[in-house]
Amino acid sequence: MDIWGIIQANKLDSNNANDFELISKGANPNSVDNLKRNSLQMAIMNKSSSEMIELLISKGASINQKDKKGKTSVHYAVIYLENESTIEIVEYLIAKGGDIRARTNKNETALHLACQKNSLKVIQFLIQKGIDINAKTTENETALHFACQKNSAEVIRFLMEKGIDINAKTTENKTSLHFACQNNSLEIIKYLIEQKLDLKAKTNQNKSLLHFACESNSLDVIQFLIENGFHANSRTKSDQTALHFACKKNSLDIITFLIEKGADINAKTKGNETGLHFACQKNSFEVIQYLVSQKIDIHTKTEAKMTALHFACRYKPLEVIKFLISKGLDINEKTDENQNLLHFACESNSLDVIQFLVSKEFDINDKTDENKTALHFACENNSSLQIIEYLVEKGGDITEKTKQNETVLHFACEHNSSIQVIQYLISKGNEINAQTEENMTPLHFACHNNSFEVIKYLVEKGANIQATTTYAETVLHFACQSNSLDVVKYLVEKGADPNAKADFYKRFSQTPLHVACKSNLFEVIEYLVEQGAEIFARTKFDETPLHIACQYNSLNVIQYLVEQDADYDAAKFLNQTVLHLACKNNSLDVVQYLIEKGANIDAKTRNDEETILHFACRSNSFEVIEYLIQKGLDINAKTKEDLTPLHIACRSNSFKVIKLLVEKGVSINSLTKQNQNALHIACQNNSFEVIRYLVEKGIDINARTTYGQTALHYACQNNSFEVIKYLVEKGLDMNAKTNGNESTLHFACQFNTSFELINLLIEKGADCTEKTNENQTAVYFACKNNPSLRVVKLLVEKGADINEKTTKNETVLHVACQFNSPFEVIKYLVEQGVDINAKTKFDQTALQLAIQYNSFEVVEYLIENGADINQKTSENQTVLHIACHYNLPPNVIKLLIEKGSNVNARTNRNETALHIACQKNSIEVIDYLIEKGVNINEKTNYDKTPLSISIAYRNQNAVRILLKNNANVFELKKTEITKRIR
Repeated sequence: MDIWGIIQANKLDSNNANDFELISKGANPNSVDNLKRNSLQMAIMNKSSSEMIELLISKGASINQKDKKGKTSVHYAVIYLENESTIEIVEYLIAKGGDIRARTNKNETALHLACQKNSLKVIQFLIQKGIDINAKTTENETALHFACQKNSAEVIRFLMEKGIDINAKTTENKTSLHFACQNNSLEIIKYLIEQKLDLKAKTNQNKSLLHFACESNSLDVIQFLIENGFHANSRTKSDQTALHFACKKNSLDIITFLIEKGADINAKTKGNETGLHFACQKNSFEVIQYLVSQKIDIHTKTEAKMTALHFACRYKPLEVIKFLISKGLDINEKTDENQNLLHFACESNSLDVIQFLVSKEFDINDKTDENKTALHFACENNSSLQIIEYLVEKGGDITEKTKQNETVLHFACEHNSSIQVIQYLISKGNEINAQTEENMTPLHFACHNNSFEVIKYLVEKGANIQATTTYAETVLHFACQSNSLDVVKYLVEKGADPNAKADFYKRFSQTPLHVACKSNLFEVIEYLVEQGAEIFARTKFDETPLHIACQYNSLNVIQYLVEQDADYDAAKFLNQTVLHLACKNNSLDVVQYLIEKGANIDAKTRNDEETILHFACRSNSFEVIEYLIQKGLDINAKTKEDLTPLHIACRSNSFKVIKLLVEKGVSINSLTKQNQNALHIACQNNSFEVIRYLVEKGIDINARTTYGQTALHYACQNNSFEVIKYLVEKGLDMNAKTNGNESTLHFACQFNTSFELINLLIEKGADCTEKTNENQTAVYFACKNNPSLRVVKLLVEKGADINEKTTKNETVLHVACQFNSPFEVIKYLVEQGVDINAKTKFDQTALQLAIQYNSFEVVEYLIENGADINQKTSENQTVLHIACHYNLPPNVIKLLIEKGSNVNARTNRNETALHIACQKNSIEVIDYLIEKGVNINEKTNYDKTPLSISIAYRNQNAVRILLKNNANVFELKKTEITKRIR
């Protein structure tokens, strides 16, 4: 048994002499499984003894090797071991060179994982060992965010005591409080508020704590938030209120409480949905009755013209449907695609609802815009024979076709209806060879679904077995995708051509044999060849069946095709041979077999001039690479871009392959056409083990690319504290600059905002005042990258000038507002004296950018601190124009006007805020602007009034409001007056 057999059987045991002997005799401890886990990671996962872990490390098991998700052995110990065991093993791994700061592909540290597991002792140990407490994931989540997701008060208190950034926000602008509300923990919410967390913080989607609490169905949290000043009608960016979320969750207690606290029962989302629409999706009769009793507008239609009845029919409850009709809902309402209630009922396969609606004299053959009838919907949704028979008995026209020329029989065959339904439809006269717009017959659909019983029945009833689609696909092409030898045999026996060529998209000129090779169907392939299928047939990309078999690693198929004299040196599109494809797909058996049969090992691709060794290195195939080197492949062969196998191995981050190539004599300092060496590429991929190895082997650490980047620039780009520290200690120039004058500190601030990393660079001599060719500073890049307050403060304290302007005249405040920096960062910059009214090259102020990209809180703060509310852009837009353009909630518009924004200010196109609000159909905003004295009849440069714009955009409610407020209809052109408003 090899080492993998033991590990995967969970039997790796220090007390087992055979296991020790196997490892001691040189079994490779760094071989990996399909998830790229090595023996050490698997041993930890399987809770093997510490003696076995020590043995594996002593035999060369890589501690810092990463699996497919970027996890190292340290991560595995934190995830799979329990408290004391975790600490013991992690301490040992660190002593042996384990990187405590290593990050997964999601940028999670061991601390994040410990918080996810709620392991206080492990968390305490990791912090004691110096792990960065404020490290962020790719989603900008800190350990505190993870702890709040797990509702661990003990862990949260400990992290707070250790100085974690309590105001840190994720990329979605979620704070720890949002996570606590999401996870329904009032105790933690109260504690976080005591620690001065911002109660009013909102996410990028404008979701408040109240919205999250309603989503998680937490009445006690909701009551607490309302008592602490939360408004029941606050809206998200999609205009959802707390009531919408509560209706989605079907919580009558919460809905009742919110309405008692003033929630607007008729509030609509941007899709014009009310709470009733959401309640009807959840089938809660009790909630629906309550909402109706509270005078909700039952006639409201969504943007897609769906009423509550449409949702009720889709989600089946007959009692709800009857109730809504009894309250006056129009049974004949249709959606914007002309779907009626019966169509929805047929979608949901509800016989009792269908019978009820038909009893109300519905036109059973009524069509949607796509010409679909109730019968189409029933067949599409795999309805029972009982439903189909009922619809036909009641007059359903079985011959109707959609706009794509699909009959109900097409739908039934496409959606795998029962043989009884198919038989019934044909018995009622459905055309068996009817073709869709793409010439698909019912038989094509049946073959695609591998329905042998249906296929036989269709053929017996006269289905044309030679029918082809618009793309020349035969029924045999479809059958060869579906792994049924019986179906394939049956079709060939009935005359289907095994050499027919399809011409569709990626299947250009593919025969059924190509399709079968892709699906790895050996018996089907063998049968097709026996029946005369052409093994040399080529697609328009020059692929033979053998090329396709090599892409899918099917040795038995490949052997069979070669035995049938398939050409193993045939080159496909771009000169890729079957060997290239086998190397790319990491199959040693296939590679050995093809080379033994005489395949050309020196073949190169056409455009990139890549050898099979390049392909193998890209796939991290150690055994294949070792075999190819033994066969004499040139280890220093270069592609058109001068990439050697070593460059490609560094891109793939395979330490084992890199070590093999270096030991076999690869040129370590070879440069690509961009002047990148292997170290540059390794730093791009953040592998400390590979980087250290290359440096130890004498690679030029100060080499620069064509763009002037050093290895340190790449390391800073990838947020690796350990790598940066190591490279600086090895003498890399801290202040080296690219051709664009970007320093390593610029890169660190531009691509990550780790306080620990930035502080290290500054301690080692990085200059905070350096500027790029575009006058960008480190603090500019930091503010552009959603930084923590600690990072910005550090840079400013070390000399960064916050009023420095780029060549586009941007200050740090502009980018902080544009890229959604945390509120506390913006507040700090203002307190430090940044010019709040500075203009960019395009005359944009921080306030105008904040309106577009930031929160209400930031907008309010900037105005209170002197931001000029009537400042105009180069297109003469004020913040009010911008707010209306981005369809911001009414509370933002009200704030701007209350603070002095001119409602009649005009852009270069002579548009007022009202013109823009009418385009966006912002009803509340239109009402408010009129109330505040906007000129209702103002014309743009193109003679458009708010009324003509509302008509053009078919905004019926806006038209009503404008007419009610005496908008001048005489200014309309004749075409505008006659335009139909739906």
